[in-house]
Amino acid sequence: MVFDDGSEETIELLNNSAFDVIKEAKLGDNIVIPTEIKHLSHPHNLIFSNDVKDGKYCDGCVLFILTSFYHCAQCDFFLHKSCAELPRKMYDWRHRHQRPLTLKLHADFFCSLCVFLFNNCFSYDCNVCEDRDCVRCIQFSDTPTCQGHEHRLFIYDKYEGQCNGCGNNLEYAYACKECNFALEYNCLMLPDKIQHKCDEHPLMLTYVEDNIYSKYHYCDICERRRNASRWFYRCEICDNSVHKDCVLNAYSYMKLGKTYTAKDHPHPLTFTRNVYDYPPECRICEEHCEDLSAECLENGCNYIFHWKCIDPYRNDILQRLMWRPKGEDKEVHD
Repeated sequence: MVFDDGSEETIELLNNSAFDVIKEAKLGDNIVIPTEIKHLSHPHNLIFSNDVKDGKYCDGCVLFILTSFYHCAQCDFFLHKSCAELPRKMYDWRHRHQRPLTLKLHADFFCSLCVFLFNNCFSYDCNVCEDRDCVRCIQFSDTPTCQGHEHRLFIYDKYEGQCNGCGNNLEYAYACKECNFALEYNCLMLPDKIQHKCDEHPLMLTYVEDNIYSKYHYCDICERRRNASRWFYRCEICDNSVHKDCVLNAYSYMKLGKTYTAKDHPHPLTFTRNVYDYPPECRICEEHCEDLSAECLENGCNYIFHWKCIDPYRNDILQRLMWRPKGEDKEVHD
């Protein structure tokens, strides 16, 4: 609840939209939606659409476009309707400083909650500390739902049991009051659809193994066995199934094709993700550049380096990961 006490903070929260309406249309008797908007994150007007585009991701949250969205008719820019409607300032009930967080568009940032790195997308910044939260985390509800379960989940500070997504032993859980179902935060935040170099098609998060024959329960990346009762990612077209941990890492939400300016190179560098070894080698570690790299695309210039070799957030990521609960090493991965 916001109290109108006349303060600058209250005035900002009362005038909190991140876009101006250019055009709107009436749907039914009482529903009016903006069909064209001017959003603070983009120089051009954005047009509303329900025609979902294959392979397009949101420039606000970096997730695939699977629902209604706004897009730019002049350039390749997309926002989920829900991301376009995010307020300029909002509170996060989990943040240690109970001050409004501010919507920003950053070239790159490290999310203090989910421990992923993002580039060229929205974050909510704390004006007291240097914490930045991604859109996925800021939209998180205290009574969340997930597609793998029909009921709402509730927070339990003390919980005894296993995560239905990965099998880790839980102490802090999001659990169902009606049935024996619980998840850790990391599994609850898994994207429904993700792109990975192991397959030319997007992979879909899968909750149930249709094939009951154990000989098929292998990961097509690490070639180790999978636990058929645990969540995994799958390409139905290629019939590939993989552990979630084999496709997700700290850089899974970095946008390819975006540019980066290095201090010691005169040309802009472009984020690329390479599948196979190829020359030239990384200018820093001198290994062949696989996975996420920053590469100069100027003709005749072979400058390239692994992003992990210069990642300014790498120490923060490692420190945060040390506090995450670890599952036991098993022959069959969960």
